[in-house]
Amino acid sequence: MGIQIGDVVGDYRVEGVLGHGGMGQVFRVRSVLTGRQEAMKVVRPDKNESADLADRFLREIRVHASLEHPNIAALRAAIRVEDRILMIMELVEGISLDERLRQGPLDPAATVTLACQVLDALEYAHARGVIHRDIKPANILITREGRVKLTDFGIARASGDQRLTQTGSALGSLPYMSPEQIRSEQVDARSDIYSLGITLYELVTGRRPIGGSSNYEMMNAHFQQIPQAPADVLLAVPRGLSDAILKALAKNPAERFQTAAEFRLALRQVLPAGGDLHATETLKVAAAAAAIAPQALARIEERLSRVLGPIARRLVTDAAKTSQTAAEVCALVAEQIADPRERDAFVKSCGAPTTASRSAAAVAPESAPHSWDPALLARLAQVLTPHLGPIATVVVNRAAKKARSEADLLNMLAVEIPDDAERKRFLAARGG
Repeated sequence: MGIQIGDVVGDYRVEGVLGHGGMGQVFRVRSVLTGRQEAMKVVRPDKNESADLADRFLREIRVHASLEHPNIAALRAAIRVEDRILMIMELVEGISLDERLRQGPLDPAATVTLACQVLDALEYAHARGVIHRDIKPANILITREGRVKLTDFGIARASGDQRLTQTGSALGSLPYMSPEQIRSEQVDARSDIYSLGITLYELVTGRRPIGGSSNYEMMNAHFQQIPQAPADVLLAVPRGLSDAILKALAKNPAERFQTAAEFRLALRQVLPAGGDLHATETLKVAAAAAAIAPQALARIEERLSRVLGPIARRLVTDAAKTSQTAAEVCALVAEQIADPRERDAFVKSCGAPTTASRSAAAVAPESAPHSWDPALLARLAQVLTPHLGPIATVVVNRAAKKARSEADLLNMLAVEIPDDAERKRFLAARGG
């Protein structure tokens, strides 16, 4: 059964494609009865064990359908159409953490706020005997309001149900799997805690703690490799957060946090007073930025390159990290064009207001109040120049307008340095 945009499948009209993977595709659909938009996940049966795979997903659909929590993407219904199982899910408008990671590490306070929401969902599921077993960035979504939605319970297992393990051992995503999960042992809540620890490590450092050039090497690393402390990878990571992540990654489940509530309490002690509000705003910006179509950014980059050359790509990429619309990206990068006539012509080509008519709202993201020592900014630009070239001063000045503390500023600038060792040296120098 091939599904195309415009098709009506059951009571749902297909309006677009949201994603696809090895197990199937996810479509944006609209109910022809209620008019409500939903997400429809189409599970492709394996050619060699289609009946078994179908039964497995039907069992796990029932598990997911029993969960109702504000941080879990709701399963509305499940239907069979020909040889497919269709899951009708809550439509989550926003961005996955997998997509967010392409922009670099996340602010530590935002990471803690995000993690606490995931742990709220896991505490709820674990209390009902449900282990997710596939916690990873791709399965954690951020709505445009900054709320986390845990999704994809496709291999979740209810306590006491041995059938899923029997039909497919070591199910999950290898980079995020716990040692006991890899060994196909009985898993409990502490396995999800390990997987979330891997995810948080990646969020705050921009890299995974466990690596390998083959599946065998990666599995062996999960058993034996002791990860470097996140605070040693990126000095802007608070030591308390770093220690909590490492505890979640203990090889022995008995040495990890024993419950989601225990993990959440440790993380809450790291979050500074008032940090929740700022962190939630950071998550909102990250999710809203995902709404900018890549094609729109490519057009802005192409037009900007006619004026500024190859530097256009970095300018557009940086602006997209803190913008909610393509017009905002256009307005931000236009400030790098010195000639007023060229600047206005560029902005007009983007369909954005010209310099004379730009509203205060359009420049609000650039005007966060903070007083910085010019000598510090100059030193930071000097240290960054070998990595970024002449754009270093522009990058430092833009980050200074958004950062609320020196730690924020350093973290924003460190993201621009791709090499881990160089990033550490930059943070250690702290501008001087």
